[in-house]
Amino acid sequence: MLVFRYGIALTISAFLAIVPFPAHSDDTAPVIAVLDPNHRGHLVYPPAELEARHGGSAHILCIITEKGQPRSCQTSATAPDFALAAEAYAYSSKFLPAYKDGQPIESHWEDTIPFRTGKTATTPALDHAHTAFPYYPDFANDKDISGRFTVTCQVDMAGIAHDCAASPGPEILRQATLAYFTLARYLPAIKDGQPVSAPYHGTIDWSSDAKNKNDGFQ
Repeated sequence: MLVFRYGIALTISAFLAIVPFPAHSDDTAPVIAVLDPNHRGHLVYPPAELEARHGGSAHILCIITEKGQPRSCQTSATAPDFALAAEAYAYSSKFLPAYKDGQPIESHWEDTIPFRTGKTATTPALDHAHTAFPYYPDFANDKDISGRFTVTCQVDMAGIAHDCAASPGPEILRQATLAYFTLARYLPAIKDGQPVSAPYHGTIDWSSDAKNKNDGFQ
Protein backbone atom coordinates (compact mmCIF):
# COMPACT_ATOMS: atom_id res chain seq x y z
CA MET A 1 0.00 0.00 0.00
CA LEU A 2 1.52 3.30 -1.04
CA VAL A 3 1.30 5.85 1.75
CA PHE A 4 1.16 9.40 0.46
CA ARG A 5 2.05 11.24 3.63
CA TYR A 6 5.61 10.27 3.14
CA GLY A 7 8.00 9.99 6.04
CA ILE A 8 10.37 7.71 7.82
CA ALA A 9 8.62 5.52 10.38
CA LEU A 10 9.90 5.99 13.90
CA THR A 11 11.23 3.52 16.41
CA ILE A 12 13.60 3.84 19.35
CA SER A 13 16.79 1.81 19.62
CA ALA A 14 19.73 1.85 22.00
CA PHE A 15 22.63 4.06 21.01
CA LEU A 16 25.98 5.23 22.29
CA ALA A 17 26.28 8.10 24.74
CA ILE A 18 27.43 11.44 23.40
CA VAL A 19 28.96 14.47 25.01
CA PRO A 20 26.17 16.66 26.46
CA PHE A 21 25.78 20.29 25.51
CA PRO A 22 26.71 22.57 28.43
CA ALA A 23 23.68 23.85 30.31
CA HIS A 24 22.92 27.51 30.93
CA SER A 25 23.54 27.81 34.64
CA ASP A 26 21.51 30.98 34.98
CA ASP A 27 18.31 29.49 33.48
CA THR A 28 15.74 27.38 35.26
CA ALA A 29 14.88 25.49 32.04
CA PRO A 30 16.95 24.44 29.02
CA VAL A 31 17.18 26.97 26.22
CA ILE A 32 16.94 25.13 22.93
CA ALA A 33 16.50 25.84 19.25
CA VAL A 34 13.59 24.37 17.27
CA LEU A 35 13.67 22.75 13.85
CA ASP A 36 11.81 24.99 11.39
CA PRO A 37 9.01 22.73 10.05
CA ASN A 38 8.79 24.76 6.84
CA HIS A 39 12.48 24.47 5.99
CA ARG A 40 13.55 21.03 7.11
CA GLY A 41 16.01 19.06 5.04
CA HIS A 42 15.35 15.77 3.31
CA LEU A 43 16.07 12.77 5.49
CA VAL A 44 17.51 10.01 3.29
CA TYR A 45 17.46 6.39 4.37
CA PRO A 46 21.00 5.13 3.66
CA PRO A 47 20.78 2.95 0.52
CA ALA A 48 23.02 0.18 1.84
CA GLU A 49 21.03 -0.16 5.07
CA LEU A 50 17.73 0.05 3.21
CA GLU A 51 18.72 -2.58 0.67
CA ALA A 52 19.62 -4.98 3.48
CA ARG A 53 16.39 -4.04 5.32
CA HIS A 54 18.41 -2.88 8.31
CA GLY A 55 16.73 -0.62 10.86
CA GLY A 56 18.41 1.52 13.47
CA SER A 57 18.64 4.99 14.94
CA ALA A 58 20.85 8.05 15.23
CA HIS A 59 21.10 10.45 18.16
CA ILE A 60 22.21 13.92 17.16
CA LEU A 61 23.16 17.04 19.09
CA CYS A 62 23.89 20.27 17.21
CA ILE A 63 25.01 23.73 18.27
CA ILE A 64 22.64 26.25 16.64
CA THR A 65 23.79 29.82 16.09
CA GLU A 66 21.71 32.89 16.82
CA LYS A 67 20.87 32.92 13.08
CA GLY A 68 19.37 29.43 13.28
CA GLN A 69 22.27 27.70 11.54
CA PRO A 70 23.79 24.43 12.79
CA ARG A 71 27.53 25.05 13.15
CA SER A 72 28.61 21.70 14.59
CA CYS A 73 26.88 18.40 15.28
CA GLN A 74 27.79 15.32 17.29
CA THR A 75 26.12 12.05 16.33
CA SER A 76 26.06 8.49 17.57
CA ALA A 77 24.17 5.75 15.77
CA THR A 78 23.63 2.04 15.42
CA ALA A 79 25.45 2.18 12.05
CA PRO A 80 27.79 4.81 10.56
CA ASP A 81 25.47 5.44 7.60
CA PHE A 82 22.64 6.40 9.94
CA ALA A 83 24.89 8.98 11.61
CA LEU A 84 25.81 10.48 8.23
CA ALA A 85 22.15 10.63 7.21
CA ALA A 86 21.21 12.40 10.44
CA GLU A 87 23.99 14.96 10.04
CA ALA A 88 23.09 15.62 6.41
CA TYR A 89 19.49 16.15 7.51
CA ALA A 90 20.50 18.63 10.21
CA TYR A 91 22.93 20.62 8.07
CA SER A 92 20.35 20.95 5.27
CA SER A 93 17.66 22.18 7.68
CA LYS A 94 16.96 25.60 9.13
CA PHE A 95 16.19 26.26 12.77
CA LEU A 96 14.32 28.79 14.87
CA PRO A 97 16.93 30.07 17.33
CA ALA A 98 16.44 30.20 21.07
CA TYR A 99 15.79 33.59 22.64
CA LYS A 100 16.90 35.11 25.91
CA ASP A 101 15.86 38.55 27.11
CA GLY A 102 14.25 39.13 23.72
CA GLN A 103 17.41 38.42 21.75
CA PRO A 104 18.37 35.33 19.71
CA ILE A 105 21.21 33.37 21.27
CA GLU A 106 23.41 30.40 20.43
CA SER A 107 21.86 27.24 21.83
CA HIS A 108 21.43 23.62 20.83
CA TRP A 109 19.08 21.15 19.17
CA GLU A 110 18.93 17.48 20.03
CA ASP A 111 16.90 14.62 18.60
CA THR A 112 16.75 10.88 18.10
CA ILE A 113 16.14 9.93 14.48
CA PRO A 114 15.05 6.30 14.10
CA PHE A 115 15.00 4.40 10.82
CA ARG A 116 12.70 1.48 10.04
CA THR A 117 12.06 -0.10 6.67
CA GLY A 118 8.75 -1.78 7.52
CA LYS A 119 9.40 -4.36 4.80
CA THR A 120 10.69 -7.91 4.66
CA ALA A 121 13.23 -9.12 2.15
CA THR A 122 11.01 -11.82 0.66
CA THR A 123 9.30 -9.39 -1.73
CA PRO A 124 10.48 -6.22 -3.50
CA ALA A 125 9.89 -2.91 -1.74
CA LEU A 126 9.41 0.53 -3.28
CA ASP A 127 12.38 2.69 -2.32
CA HIS A 128 10.59 5.87 -1.24
CA ALA A 129 13.81 7.60 -0.22
CA HIS A 130 15.15 7.51 -3.79
CA THR A 131 11.94 7.78 -5.81
CA ALA A 132 10.25 11.01 -6.87
CA PHE A 133 6.77 11.64 -5.51
CA PRO A 134 3.83 10.93 -7.85
CA TYR A 135 2.51 14.03 -9.60
CA TYR A 136 -1.22 14.62 -9.99
CA PRO A 137 -1.78 15.53 -13.69
CA ASP A 138 -2.98 19.11 -13.99
CA PHE A 139 -5.97 18.23 -16.17
CA ALA A 140 -7.16 15.55 -13.75
CA ASN A 141 -6.61 17.95 -10.89
CA ASP A 142 -8.69 20.70 -12.53
CA LYS A 143 -11.47 18.33 -13.60
CA ASP A 144 -11.69 16.60 -10.21
CA ILE A 145 -10.82 13.21 -11.69
CA SER A 146 -9.87 10.61 -9.09
CA GLY A 147 -9.24 6.88 -9.01
CA ARG A 148 -7.67 3.99 -7.14
CA PHE A 149 -5.37 1.54 -8.91
CA THR A 150 -3.61 -1.69 -8.12
CA VAL A 151 -0.32 -2.33 -9.88
CA THR A 152 1.87 -5.35 -10.54
CA CYS A 153 5.47 -5.08 -11.77
CA GLN A 154 8.32 -7.53 -12.11
CA VAL A 155 11.31 -6.13 -10.23
CA ASP A 156 14.72 -7.43 -11.27
CA MET A 157 17.85 -7.98 -9.20
CA ALA A 158 18.95 -4.36 -9.71
CA GLY A 159 15.67 -2.95 -8.37
CA ILE A 160 14.29 -1.93 -11.77
CA ALA A 161 10.64 -2.49 -12.65
CA HIS A 162 9.55 -4.28 -15.83
CA ASP A 163 6.18 -5.05 -17.44
CA CYS A 164 4.05 -2.99 -15.05
CA ALA A 165 0.28 -3.42 -15.38
CA ALA A 166 -2.46 -1.36 -13.71
CA SER A 167 -6.12 -2.02 -13.00
CA PRO A 168 -8.80 -0.16 -15.06
CA GLY A 169 -9.70 3.45 -14.30
CA PRO A 170 -9.57 6.96 -15.77
CA GLU A 171 -6.95 6.72 -18.51
CA ILE A 172 -5.04 9.87 -17.58
CA LEU A 173 -4.56 8.59 -14.04
CA ARG A 174 -3.87 5.03 -15.16
CA GLN A 175 -1.02 6.29 -17.33
CA ALA A 176 0.29 8.44 -14.46
CA THR A 177 0.16 5.35 -12.26
CA LEU A 178 2.12 3.26 -14.74
CA ALA A 179 4.69 6.04 -15.14
CA TYR A 180 5.15 6.34 -11.38
CA PHE A 181 5.68 2.64 -10.71
CA THR A 182 7.75 2.03 -13.86
CA LEU A 183 10.15 4.89 -13.11
CA ALA A 184 10.39 4.21 -9.39
CA ARG A 185 13.38 2.62 -7.70
CA TYR A 186 12.92 -0.62 -5.76
CA LEU A 187 14.70 -2.77 -3.23
CA PRO A 188 14.86 -6.23 -4.79
CA ALA A 189 13.68 -9.36 -3.03
CA ILE A 190 16.38 -11.35 -1.27
CA LYS A 191 16.79 -15.12 -1.31
CA ASP A 192 19.67 -16.95 0.36
CA GLY A 193 21.37 -13.60 0.85
CA GLN A 194 21.24 -12.63 -2.83
CA PRO A 195 18.88 -10.32 -4.76
CA VAL A 196 16.40 -12.09 -7.02
CA SER A 197 13.74 -11.08 -9.53
CA ALA A 198 10.23 -11.13 -8.04
CA PRO A 199 6.79 -9.54 -8.55
CA TYR A 200 5.86 -6.31 -6.79
CA HIS A 201 2.24 -5.48 -5.92
CA GLY A 202 1.27 -1.92 -5.03
CA THR A 203 -1.74 0.37 -4.66
CA ILE A 204 -2.11 4.07 -5.38
CA ASP A 205 -5.12 6.26 -4.59
CA TRP A 206 -5.48 9.50 -6.53
CA SER A 207 -7.97 11.00 -4.10
CA SER A 208 -9.63 14.37 -3.67
CA ASP A 209 -7.79 15.25 -0.47
CA ALA A 210 -4.52 15.37 -2.43
CA LYS A 211 -5.71 17.43 -5.36
CA ASN A 212 -5.07 20.92 -4.06
CA LYS A 213 -1.46 20.08 -3.29
CA ASN A 214 -0.65 18.59 -6.67
CA ASP A 215 2.91 18.08 -5.54
CA GLY A 216 3.21 14.39 -4.95
CA PHE A 217 0.75 13.76 -2.11
CA GLN A 218 3.03 15.05 0.61
